[in-house]
Amino acid sequence: MRLKDTLPNRPLLSDTLSVILPTAEQTWLLRACLHSGESGRRAWEVWQESVSDPKKVLELGTRGVKTLAPLLIMALRRNGVVADHSVLTYLRTAYLREDLRSRIFHRVLGNVLSALTTRGVSQVVLKGAALAETVYDEPALRHSHDIDILLEEGDLFRAASMLSALGFASAREEPGAGQYHVKLTHESGLPVELHSRLFRIPYYTAPLGDMWARSQTQVIAGSSTRILSPADNLLHVCALGTCSGSSDSLRWVCDAWHIIAQYPDLEWDVLFECALRSQLALPLSVTLGYMAEALNAPIPPNLLDRLSVAASRTDSTGRQAALLGALTATRGDLKGLIRMTHGWGPRARVLTWTLFPSPSYLRWAYHIRHSWLLPFYYLYRPLKYIVYRLSLRWRRGAEPKMPQADLTFRKVNS
Repeated sequence: MRLKDTLPNRPLLSDTLSVILPTAEQTWLLRACLHSGESGRRAWEVWQESVSDPKKVLELGTRGVKTLAPLLIMALRRNGVVADHSVLTYLRTAYLREDLRSRIFHRVLGNVLSALTTRGVSQVVLKGAALAETVYDEPALRHSHDIDILLEEGDLFRAASMLSALGFASAREEPGAGQYHVKLTHESGLPVELHSRLFRIPYYTAPLGDMWARSQTQVIAGSSTRILSPADNLLHVCALGTCSGSSDSLRWVCDAWHIIAQYPDLEWDVLFECALRSQLALPLSVTLGYMAEALNAPIPPNLLDRLSVAASRTDSTGRQAALLGALTATRGDLKGLIRMTHGWGPRARVLTWTLFPSPSYLRWAYHIRHSWLLPFYYLYRPLKYIVYRLSLRWRRGAEPKMPQADLTFRKVNS
């Protein structure tokens, strides 16, 4: 669904970046999952009419639809919708499977948090691990693929070493210098990612000191830990929707919706100031604009206006960073970016920024210290992108076309 031209001072690239937003069909399904009353019932009717076989679409799980099944069955019950028996049977089974998976997830998560806390490692739990128990009605309604934890930079590799005793194995023998994210995998198949930064794109420099100070104590999986403040959580999930490669999962939309619903007194001024300091005004103007316009989320119009004005002032490096984030999305290939851009002039700029970014962009994106290396990276980038798109296409082609039992981890009884 494309964002309409309703905001003043509409920033350049708003149309281009809408490639990462849910499609019109997905938006109707999201409304059916998130809205109550007549709006939710109407959304379900429209979505059913837009797909030839609802059960098959849910089974195939294309673009993250499968993970919405628990939310959907709860919404159908809440809204008094009488659905086809085969659809309800599938949704009930999917919910039970997710409930089992959620129990395993939270058992492992509790062990991780307990181990870190016992050894004096400060942590902030992120994403699904933090939100499932705090903004959703029950943990099983939020599919969590992995455990994400923010640590202080000095604790990153110490924590990774500690977790090895819990059955986690690192993908690397020895973490490299300058590494800000470490991924490990539990013997059950559950990944855990330790972060000392919130975003993998280094241009987005979140004010971590202030965010740590605003974080809140919360009991998660039976352990006392910390989570981001509501405003910081909303900023985080919306920004990840544009730059993490997971925008197709649709989880960021559900997370944002539930955060806003759970905290009606959310500190919108704090979110705005944090967006400015993190250089996230442009991507947030797109994601929050979508939430307000397409889903009727109660976001203050004044905030959207301010974000739009700030986004229109984004410099060329910031615009190139936003394009880099969009390119990580499944639909965010170069052809899709060009197609979503209005006007030949803006299309030419998008093409130029994508294929021939500025030297300053390359320096921070690839940590280039010597100017003589720049020509090499101008050749390296397109080759890397081609390999990425081919691998992505191969993975999509290799995905099973029927529902799988992989909503639980490999070892259910681990």
